[in-house]
Amino acid sequence: GTYGPRDLGTYGPKDLRTYGPTDLRTYGPTDPRTHGPQRRPASCDEGQLMKFVTPVISRVRSVLSGHPRVLVSLVSAFAIALFLTAGYVAWFSYDLTAGLPDSKAVSGIGDMAQSTTLYDAKDRPAFTIFKEQRIEVPLERMSPNFLKAVISVEDQRFYEHSGVDAIRVAAAALRNLQEGRRAEGGSTITQQLARQSFLSRDKTYRRKLKEVILAAQIESVYSKGKILELYLNKVYFGDGLYGVEAASRGYFGKSASDLSVDEAALLAGLIQSPSSYAPTVNLERAVSRRNVVLSAMVSSGAIEPEAAERAKQQP
Repeated sequence: GTYGPRDLGTYGPKDLRTYGPTDLRTYGPTDPRTHGPQRRPASCDEGQLMKFVTPVISRVRSVLSGHPRVLVSLVSAFAIALFLTAGYVAWFSYDLTAGLPDSKAVSGIGDMAQSTTLYDAKDRPAFTIFKEQRIEVPLERMSPNFLKAVISVEDQRFYEHSGVDAIRVAAAALRNLQEGRRAEGGSTITQQLARQSFLSRDKTYRRKLKEVILAAQIESVYSKGKILELYLNKVYFGDGLYGVEAASRGYFGKSASDLSVDEAALLAGLIQSPSSYAPTVNLERAVSRRNVVLSAMVSSGAIEPEAAERAKQQP
């Protein structure tokens, strides 16, 4: 009656009044009155920081409270700085977009100068008059080999981006930083088309920003296929030849639709610097650049390695 094992009134293992393991009145770890959650003690770094910051804040308060004019001056200076910053941003935005072509000009980007050929009485070409020696052709009359070569070396994500390739821009910026100079550009085909049509070749950030804005406008007006067609009919290939059709006839004596893999790679390689890579200027350099394009075609999956090796064997 006094010491029985089931006597919960005194010594029972479940006696929550006295010895129970979950007795929240006495030993509970979350008892808000006695043993609530402990706060994490401040680290040494935090303590040192507060020791430094607190006197500074107190000092600033005392100075400002005794000198209201200083407070007014600081607030005024901040307001003026904010106003000037907003004004500069507004002016820069206006200056950046003021000289850009309107939507009508962007829609007329396909209007390009072409050559005029005069024929004699026997229907033979007598001579040609041109401002830019160009023969426009639709995308369907360009060799698939050439289209693959251009996309592989100039803009591998052409069909994926919306005018600007952020991945390529970042990669180009990293390489330029490593080289300590402008070793690589990040312009897409659309950006190049915008520059060729409306902008100068000045290497400035202002021109680059305009190029980005125009590229977005062009992408909103034209399909990817049309952009590629306009670009390949407009781009310069050296020796006074504009557009792939004129370049193909000028360098190989054939239509652009008949270009082989090695010929297509050579023409695609001229786009970066026609004055440096034109075969009429330096054949060895032109072939070396062609081989770079062939390697890019392999890495992008446009052709098989065996096809690239066969093309590299061509003179």
